[in-house]
Amino acid sequence: MVDSRLGRRTFLTAGALAGAGLAGVCTGLPPTAAGTAFQVHPDLGYAAPVGRGHLLDLYLPVSRAGPHPVVVYNAGSAFLSDDTKVAPTGLGGMTTPLSLAEMWAPHGYAIAGVNIRSSSQTKFPGQLHDIKAAIRFLRARAADYGLDVHRFATMGTSSGGWTATMAGVTGAVADLEGDLGNADQSSSVGAVIDLFGPTDFQQMDAHRLPNGQRHDPADSPESLLMGYPLQSNPAGVQRANPAAYVSADSPPIFIAHGLADPLVPFNQSEILFAAYESAGATASLTLVPGAVHTDEYLSSAAASAGRTVIHTSHGVTTTGSQPAPTYDTLLGFLDTHLRA
Repeated sequence: MVDSRLGRRTFLTAGALAGAGLAGVCTGLPPTAAGTAFQVHPDLGYAAPVGRGHLLDLYLPVSRAGPHPVVVYNAGSAFLSDDTKVAPTGLGGMTTPLSLAEMWAPHGYAIAGVNIRSSSQTKFPGQLHDIKAAIRFLRARAADYGLDVHRFATMGTSSGGWTATMAGVTGAVADLEGDLGNADQSSSVGAVIDLFGPTDFQQMDAHRLPNGQRHDPADSPESLLMGYPLQSNPAGVQRANPAAYVSADSPPIFIAHGLADPLVPFNQSEILFAAYESAGATASLTLVPGAVHTDEYLSSAAASAGRTVIHTSHGVTTTGSQPAPTYDTLLGFLDTHLRA
């Protein structure tokens, strides 16, 4: 049964996405068709199981010789689900590990779809410990699966975008590693893709759209993640703010956000980009007019018409309209920053 707390954000999302519904919990992968460019290793346990948490599906290219670069993907669920690696949740767009494998395995990329624990199973920083444990597990098993330990990226949508970004910017923060195994392996990554994820939880209500979701109440997704109302413990919430960890050495990041997002205000992505800009790190931010809490624009350049694209690197920032935020653009971003 789907957690009843999903209903509030699902209701908002359904209206914003013109009827897109919440998919039911799915624990099986669709069969891999003959002749596809990948093989699937489902339900690999990267730590002791907790519900459907601590499982990942690994999609390996079959048409390219390894070792393969790896994209560690976590789909959004407002931190409320421990099983997001197969079907879209309705809260994190339509991208799935399977769809990424279909597009990117022919280019030699391995895709790891990762389940992390929900906010009812653990509080912050448990979810960050999980994604880092998955990265370390994959590095420890790199020889078994033909993975390139030097070419890892994280990617996520909505709350999964937060997870991907936190993993990226805290690779050198020892007290956020957790103790879920393979401590001899690094959790650092070379690139991050953050699609409409939150950044500074405490500023979400200040920037929310009219009739947008409220985040300060004790039953909001972010308060449930932290274990207390956001405004009651500013210092604690700051520990969950990826912008607070950005440095000149942070991995390059690609950020995209819809200007009409009623669930996660686009200002959250602006805050993250500004931190990269101040640090002199490399980041790209695409703001899509009319887009809500969705990644539908990734399928077509025309879907992001009127977009603003801001790029910063080494203290130099430029603004334009190219490139369009598409899956091909994301692949190009990975190719650029995960060079062999």
